Amino acid sequence: MRSLTDFLAGLPDIMPIKTRKLVLEGGVLSKAERADIYMRERNWLDLVLEVGPDAAAAILSAYKDGRLPMKRGCTPTDAPEAEAYLAEGDKLREQLAERRRREQAVKNPSLILERDLMDHPLIDSVFIANIGTGSGSMVIAGITVHKQVIGYKSNSGKSTGWRVRFDWTGSDGQPRHSETVPPEADNRRNDPDRNRGLHE
Repeated sequence: MRSLTDFLAGLPDIMPIKTRKLVLEGGVLSKAERADIYMRERNWLDLVLEVGPDAAAAILSAYKDGRLPMKRGCTPTDAPEAEAYLAEGDKLREQLAERRRREQAVKNPSLILERDLMDHPLIDSVFIANIGTGSGSMVIAGITVHKQVIGYKSNSGKSTGWRVRFDWTGSDGQPRHSETVPPEADNRRNDPDRNRGLHE
């Protein structure tokens, strides 16, 4: 998926800031087309907007019709970058459908596929949404998945990092796991041979 900023950069001679504002707040897009602009799915601090194929097509049409703010003396011309992005429309729609499935799967684990089990953040979100933050087991994609959560104190003892591990046996009979290990796991406090002299 392309960011809205990058897509607009592919429209020659527009005024990008005014165009962005018009696209997001004005009458360039219908409500349905505006709904085809998404927050990028990285993390909650990421404020990048991505443009889907329907919104991109509407923006390009507005550009060709001369309905976007242009630099003085300029008129719409060919926009090969924008056209190339639109040519990927079917692929983009597949990506969006997959994104929606994964978002919905957090609260509806029946949408999880076996290949998703290696996506540690997704599976952790599924467990948290359905059974809470601690250790436990769930049947996901027809497979019993076990979650183990272990806390590791910082050397000061004032904070805790959490090791989260998932174990399961794949449909091919092979044992698998994924885990995240916090930096605190290597602290002196968590090593019986090195934890002498720390404040309790």
